[in-house]
Amino acid sequence: MSKFKWRIDSENYLSNNSKQADKMMLKHFVETVCCSLDEYCEKYTLEDAKAGKIKYCHSCSGLRNRNSSSAKKLYGHMQEINTRLGNKPEPAQICENDIYQFKIKEFEGKSGYRCFGYFLPGDVLFNLIYLDPDHEVYKE
Repeated sequence: MSKFKWRIDSENYLSNNSKQADKMMLKHFVETVCCSLDEYCEKYTLEDAKAGKIKYCHSCSGLRNRNSSSAKKLYGHMQEINTRLGNKPEPAQICENDIYQFKIKEFEGKSGYRCFGYFLPGDVLFNLIYLDPDHEVYKE
């Protein structure tokens, strides 16, 4: 069983210009996003995440078929990341099954708060790239 870790992929972070996401105070980011992801890392394994055993957390395997503008934006961004990764000495590709969403604790009345990121194949590191306070990616 592999414990997973997380980090912010600052090179590939996708802004959504939301007051509750990209403009939140550092204190709130640490108390909500960081604490929530740290709790997932302590309680669950990578296998739990991939098997869908974590409530409200799942692979985004159908992301390309979503109609919301946020889903299209996120999917397009993942394709751009793949292009950059493919140009490195050891190319790695992210498929839709490697993109995950994790639920974040309620924050400022936003119970649908989600964060998105990816696991590179064979890696236990969740790379956070997008915050979605209004659950816009799956809003349809």
